[in-house]
Amino acid sequence: MCAIFGIIGKYKLSEVKKSLDLMLHRGKEYQKILEFKEGVFGFNRLAIENINKNLQPLKMGDKVFVFNGEIYNYKNLIKKYDLNVNSEIEVIAKLWEIRGVDFVKELEGMFAIAVFDKKLYLFRDEFGKKPLYFTKNGIFASEIKAILPFVSKELDFEALSEYLAFNSSIAPKTIYKGIYKLPAGCYYDGEIKRWFDFERVENKSITKENVSVEVERLLIGSIEKRFMGDVEIGSLLSGGVDSSLIVALASKYRKIDTFSVGYEGFENYDERKYAKKVADYLGIKNFDVTLRKKDFFDNFENVLFHMDEPIADSSFFAAFHLAKSIPLKVVFSGEGSDELFLGYRRYEEFLGFFNAFLPNKKWLKKYLERYPEDIKEWEVFRRFFADEVVFRGINETFFQRQINKALRKNAFEVDYERFYKNWGSFYFTYFDMKVWLGEVLLMKLDKMFMSNTIEARSPFLDRDLVNFVFTLPEDVRGSKKWIVKEISQKYLPKEIVYRRKKGFAVPFYEWLKEEKELKRIIDINRKSKIFNEEYLKDIIKTGHKRYKQHIWSLYLFSRWYEKEFL
Repeated sequence: MCAIFGIIGKYKLSEVKKSLDLMLHRGKEYQKILEFKEGVFGFNRLAIENINKNLQPLKMGDKVFVFNGEIYNYKNLIKKYDLNVNSEIEVIAKLWEIRGVDFVKELEGMFAIAVFDKKLYLFRDEFGKKPLYFTKNGIFASEIKAILPFVSKELDFEALSEYLAFNSSIAPKTIYKGIYKLPAGCYYDGEIKRWFDFERVENKSITKENVSVEVERLLIGSIEKRFMGDVEIGSLLSGGVDSSLIVALASKYRKIDTFSVGYEGFENYDERKYAKKVADYLGIKNFDVTLRKKDFFDNFENVLFHMDEPIADSSFFAAFHLAKSIPLKVVFSGEGSDELFLGYRRYEEFLGFFNAFLPNKKWLKKYLERYPEDIKEWEVFRRFFADEVVFRGINETFFQRQINKALRKNAFEVDYERFYKNWGSFYFTYFDMKVWLGEVLLMKLDKMFMSNTIEARSPFLDRDLVNFVFTLPEDVRGSKKWIVKEISQKYLPKEIVYRRKKGFAVPFYEWLKEEKELKRIIDINRKSKIFNEEYLKDIIKTGHKRYKQHIWSLYLFSRWYEKEFL
């Protein structure tokens, strides 16, 4: 795990060094800058595999290679192609010679790869676990901050509309005009092209009687792959069924310590007692930390720095605080299970629309349009009565009418249709893998843990496992994570398996109110003049009853905008 950077074209070596130094938190053990005729590649290393072998950036003839990530099957590829090499980057270089751009289809892992072969090629893994940013004039980096010195900073208002809708800009856009992020499963050679996407091909031979056995087998295989490395590995543990199952399975193969975070004075947000029950049941050590209001505000600027662009998930702050206390280089995490097995309670609500029948839909549509309400429930029913796609992401916050009201100008129409698939409930999974997981949760794992030089691995997000899930019949997959719970019964106490799901939430609203921080949204907006002040006041006045996540999105954006532009 590391940081990569490069420029094709003219550059100053001192500026390249400064950009790499901005990303030293991603790898402090080794830094190398490789100059070649057409440009320069740079690399900071966090050594996990082949610790004493530092080969990046790698030059082979007139070709240059650098990558960030882990290739879990690189040793199998050495055997398959009878390669006389020993490292991941050498495997990448040799496969490039054999297969060209299709080499990436052979790789299992998480990665961001740059290749120079007559021109620049960039590749990103199928989930988007490792970030990769670029400009169209030949600059790329693992983080936006490394590119910013080379561009004129300008807010992208299309990306801002996406941020309000989905808590983050959506690839290929970033919040900065002219800086792009490569979408998951894509490569760039002057144009963005797709090398992989998940498909829905139903396999009717899979039944409720045999599905759990196969999912368990694939999950165990995924964990075994992710034990790759020459360092000790731990795991995050919330006390929920997903992270608990990962820990239970992993601890059967290797000693594993776990790490949890909780909140002072907010027991309803705090899951540490459940994490302790899991650790005690499994006979492992759990270490926990407390995020206090002071920590939250003291860390704010650091979190914004490592976030790079605004991403409105308050758990970034808990993740950052927890990461500071973990003395390891690698941890497992439970992301992906809720999306694959429909674990969020709101999925049940959206499932209800599939079979709903109302003979008076046209009349009800007109009625709703005559009496509009500024709430999500109104918008969801409006879509249903208008025969529009109802589900637009589990994390949708501002719907389009709210975006239009919130922004004084430049309120762009958010394009959700690019993620629409006519796959029944599997459309929910596909959409959320691209948006909620890809742009928010996986960025939290990468940015907040790499800010403290820790690599996070997600066993539920394994290509073989996810491909299998997309073959399940609807009735076999079901909902409410019944498959995960059935497997977990073998390894965990029932009170953990069947307790009500809680999100990884932070008591941000209470802290913002206590510190009278909400007025900061208005104060900053009077300088930026981006939002409609009266609408902001309405949202703040109504507060958590209706707009809790809206308020967090506005507050975080305001703090970020103040830092970057004011």
